[in-house]
Amino acid sequence: PVVDINNNPKNPVISNRAFGEDRFLVTQRGLMYMHGLQDNHVLAVAKHFPGHGDTDTDSHKDLPVIPFNRQRLDSLELYPYRELLKEGLGGSMIAHLFVPALDSTPNLPSTLSPKIVNGLLREEMGFEGLVFTDALNMQGVAKFWKPGDMDVQALIAGNDVLLFSANVGLAVEKIKAALEEGKITIADIDAKVMRILKTKEWAGLDHFTPIEINGIYEDLNDAKAKDLQRRLIEESLTVVRNEDDLIPLHTRHFQKVAVVEIGANESGIFSETITHYMQADRFIIEKTPEAESRNAWINKLSEYDLVIAAIVGTSNKAASNFGVSNEPILLLNELGKQTTVVLSILANPYSLTSIEELKSIPGVIIAYQDDKLTRKACGELMIGALSAEGKLPVTANSAFICQDGCSVNGGGILRWATMNGAQKTTMIASNPINSNLPGYQEDMMSDEKKETFVVDSKSFAKVDSIALDGIQRGAYPGCRVLMAKDGLVLYDKAFGVLDDKTQEPVDLNTVYDLASITKVASGTIAAMKLVDMGRLDVNATLGTYLDIPENNAYHKVIIKDMLSHCAGFTAWIPFYTKTMNDGKLKSSIYKTEAQSGYSTQVAEGIYIKDEYKEVMFQEILKTPISSDKSYKYSDLAFYFTQRLVEKISGQPLDEFVTSYFYDPMNLQSIGYNPLKRMDRSRIAPTEDDHVFRDQHIRGYVHDQGAAMQGGVAGHAGVFSTAQDLAAIMQMLLNQGVYGGKRYISKETIDLFNTRYFQGNRRGLGFDKPAFKKNTGSTCAEASDNSFGHTGFTGTMCWADPDNGMVFIFLSNRVNPDAENKLIQTMDIRTKIQHEFYKSISQVSH
Repeated sequence: PVVDINNNPKNPVISNRAFGEDRFLVTQRGLMYMHGLQDNHVLAVAKHFPGHGDTDTDSHKDLPVIPFNRQRLDSLELYPYRELLKEGLGGSMIAHLFVPALDSTPNLPSTLSPKIVNGLLREEMGFEGLVFTDALNMQGVAKFWKPGDMDVQALIAGNDVLLFSANVGLAVEKIKAALEEGKITIADIDAKVMRILKTKEWAGLDHFTPIEINGIYEDLNDAKAKDLQRRLIEESLTVVRNEDDLIPLHTRHFQKVAVVEIGANESGIFSETITHYMQADRFIIEKTPEAESRNAWINKLSEYDLVIAAIVGTSNKAASNFGVSNEPILLLNELGKQTTVVLSILANPYSLTSIEELKSIPGVIIAYQDDKLTRKACGELMIGALSAEGKLPVTANSAFICQDGCSVNGGGILRWATMNGAQKTTMIASNPINSNLPGYQEDMMSDEKKETFVVDSKSFAKVDSIALDGIQRGAYPGCRVLMAKDGLVLYDKAFGVLDDKTQEPVDLNTVYDLASITKVASGTIAAMKLVDMGRLDVNATLGTYLDIPENNAYHKVIIKDMLSHCAGFTAWIPFYTKTMNDGKLKSSIYKTEAQSGYSTQVAEGIYIKDEYKEVMFQEILKTPISSDKSYKYSDLAFYFTQRLVEKISGQPLDEFVTSYFYDPMNLQSIGYNPLKRMDRSRIAPTEDDHVFRDQHIRGYVHDQGAAMQGGVAGHAGVFSTAQDLAAIMQMLLNQGVYGGKRYISKETIDLFNTRYFQGNRRGLGFDKPAFKKNTGSTCAEASDNSFGHTGFTGTMCWADPDNGMVFIFLSNRVNPDAENKLIQTMDIRTKIQHEFYKSISQVSH
């Protein structure tokens, strides 16, 4: 471990090799490093004695001077060594330093000083371990001492091991001569050799077994090691400024977002990570933009509500200010006066000492180094997939001092795993979804709680083929497929186009009409929330809550029966047919523009009478209930569910689910009436409707009944990307917890995810696997505990608690014709789900 206390920002050689500028933190981390090595019989060699932290000279190039008095050296530079020695430090490396307070001999580096090595380290401090020189070819010693002579003097000083001798043959001859002359005794050599032999014995080298070289890279860089590396990076991230708790970003509150990578060669993993969670335009800015370029970028980016920036392409060289130039800071400071800017600096924090103060930037992350893992972690921290507890180990400038760092509560949400394309990839599931719940603790160094699994990407290739085959055979123009396990998204791809005529490609921000998945993603979770609040009892009747005449059969319907689709309801009612004459909309019911009494929009240029929603409900109440109470799927159940939610809560259904779920879960795209929140180009079109609305439907709900209610219904109307829908399913899979917050109790989820009626596979609101395998919506591998739903437009969501899997399939198979049923006859969704189950196999520890 490097236990230099780096309290000099201009130190050109120690810098980020040190643990920081605070002697206690440096010592604590040095001790942990030492014990980690020596507990496994690997020698720890603390360096650079007596302390190389407070100098602006590189000992590779010259002899640095440490000009401080003995009192200062004892209290600061020597402090870590005293503490490590107390706990059994096995090795120490001597620096090439000139320390007059310890030895004032001109041009004598500490490496060659008997007063410092034998006198201070061995005799005064009582060190009995191995002493190593720093490299003897460095100018800190070689500038004043010749090869051979320096080797002899290093042994005389008290070193046991001479590192990187400039001339080994000459050194051997000079040492022999020194023995003959009595400058060195054979007893000195014997003592040094004995220390080396005892160390080798301690390390187990007296029973040496050669290491198998074949496959050593893979053995050293296994999944456990990579997972530890990733987590160390993530837990080091430091939020040094977070005004108004801006980070994690509440992406739903920003309509237009830009992601900017400064110094990148191409748009990379930082911006890609951000766009997994939100719609954003991606830009690259040169490392040192001149004034004209800065002004152009300011003009362009000021049009955005939020600019998420990262300075990348940095280095560990102090001479170049660690690869951070002042020009992008000038740009971002000026931009920050016009819009909201947040910034990640993937560089040594000392880079801040030589640039303008970050005056107009309310959110700043220091990430210490630049690599793919760090870029990904910065993106995840920005949007709340990670928490942050990191503290600055050094003082960067007057604004950011040692131990600054804001606590940021994040984590416990879906994260995108980085797959390397190998046929079989071992992964460790270390994304504890409930990590922020009270009482939850995770031992960072223990993998006993982690589940290791192998991902066979051959199955992923088959998923690609199935999805593409559906496009080629005309089952749908395009689709989106996502699979997550244990909170890690392992597969996420978009295929095809939004519409065969326009040929607009599907991408990861495409929003689809979920159709009947709305029953899960809105109606059911809203009802569950009311149950949690003690305001809804599923064993009560509809008449308990709704104004339904007592002599009406619906008054006595038990809510549990209704949500299980065994209350005898009609499957659906084509309400729109009564609003038409000879294929035309009745002018008494519809208008082409919004006006008083006609503000409910059905589609483009179509507004229905506001009171017609009540007309529809009265028509339901007039529809007979069957005496046959066996399972029969019905949309009508969720007309009542919507009515229950709105009557009990006093809020429209869309406002209720947004305020209790979509908004606090920071889901950007999911919700009703997407055209009120996003551009039409993001939304997959559905049917070319020649029966009711006489237009190609895009951005308005496909379901006619939901459309006649202004796009908001319990059974249809929700639009979403795959990632937002996956988040809802993951929350349910996590027994109601997401991002460290509880949305629904475990007890309520169990209540709804239970079959109550013989021969009926359904839970309350949820679909479940068929009793007979390879029938129904799911593949045979889906467990009885799994739950989800499908949608008429060609959609499916499914979660399986038994193996931690979430599966999402979104398409617009009704484009352009709802009569196209190839997605069912080809069994596309079920086949893909089957391949995902095949792709995962568990590995026991």
